[in-house]
Formats: sequence, C-alpha cells, structure tokens
Amino acid sequence: MAVVIRYLLSPASREQLLALDTLVGDSLLGAGGPPAGLMSHVGYPVGDGVEIADVWASEEQGRAWVQEVLRPLLARAGLTAGEVDVVPVWSFARP
Repeated sequence: MAVVIRYLLSPASREQLLALDTLVGDSLLGAGGPPAGLMSHVGYPVGDGVEIADVWASEEQGRAWVQEVLRPLLARAGLTAGEVDVVPVWSFARP
C-alpha cells in the first residue's frame, strides 16, 4: 500500500533546502536514477523549517531510503529531520 512519509527539517532555510536538493540529486545520479518506489516529492515552508512529504509505493521502501540515504545527506548539509510520520494513501493521481 502506498504511503506518505513526512518529516520536518527545522530550522531550515530555503537556501539549505536547495543545498540538500543538490546533494540528493547527485546521489540519485550516482545511483542511476530515483529510488525504487518513490512516486512523488514535495517540500514546503512550515514555521522556521521545511516539511518534506514523499509518496512511496511502500512504507518499507520509504523508510529504508530515509535511513540509508537521506539521513547521511542531511548530516552533510548540517540539517536534522524530526520524527518520520507515515500515513496511508487512499488516492493518488498523476495528471
């Protein structure tokens, strides 16, 4: 079942998010493309940080990517993520 995996990067500025995006992009290029199971990604401002919300084909795929790939990149960018929140997806559409 698809899930949304959400976490807050706080504090985090737009510039820090852009720097993280560059690190993630480089990682994805090195891996040959997006991780298996990633269906969509969005980041938006919340208070003094940025909330990330990703739709994954499964919770296992999303949690594994966050733990194995994202957390080391966050550390390199000087950012930390709050608790990961996982909610089921009942509907998902692409235009």
